[in-house]
Amino acid sequence: MKSFFRFSAGEWAASMFIGALIIAGILFFFLYENSAAPHEDFRRYRNQFIAFETEQQRLADSVADARQRQKQARFARHDSHFNRMTAFSNDSLKRTSRQRQYQIVKVELNQADTNDIMTVPQFGSKRAQKIVEYRNKLGGFYALEQLQEIYILQNLKLEFAEEYFKIDASKIKKININQCDYKTLIAHPYFDSYLVKSILNYRKKNGRIKDMEQLRDITHIYAELEEKLKWYVEF
Repeated sequence: MKSFFRFSAGEWAASMFIGALIIAGILFFFLYENSAAPHEDFRRYRNQFIAFETEQQRLADSVADARQRQKQARFARHDSHFNRMTAFSNDSLKRTSRQRQYQIVKVELNQADTNDIMTVPQFGSKRAQKIVEYRNKLGGFYALEQLQEIYILQNLKLEFAEEYFKIDASKIKKININQCDYKTLIAHPYFDSYLVKSILNYRKKNGRIKDMEQLRDITHIYAELEEKLKWYVEF
């Protein structure tokens, strides 16, 4: 028996190789048979996964479309509301404008007191007081532009002043140039020291000043100042 199983090294190697092939074939058969069903199951599940993902994408697209339509509807409502408010605002402005034409009572600056002036928008007690003080120094206003000669009213818009103020130049208190003294003349905003001394010296030497033309020759006043002074002097 021992002699019967005595093989050479090559024969043993061949036998081992053949045995290995047989075992490999048996294992392959069992493994292939057992793995066939799971592959078929995986393909079936894969199709289900694809169907699920497709449905999820469809739902996501539907939600996005719904949100977009909602957003557009919200913008449409906003635009509609804005248009209504704009129309309402324009109507309100027109009504206010029409009302203001009847409500505004212009303040006559040569007779008004501080309370009267304070009824005008943007005019508080300080501005009102400065207007009254300057008016008293002048003797009255002859033009609305004179308000800009007041320091705190330098930037006053004349269009605004014309809407709320008026002037009666007949209310101006004039200075008798032949009777007033130095103190009276120098207190007036349009008379400086040189002008006052020129008038008093001429009166002392030559008597009365007859008219505006003679006053201009005596004092050599420039045209702009002459235009202002003619409202405040009498002879």
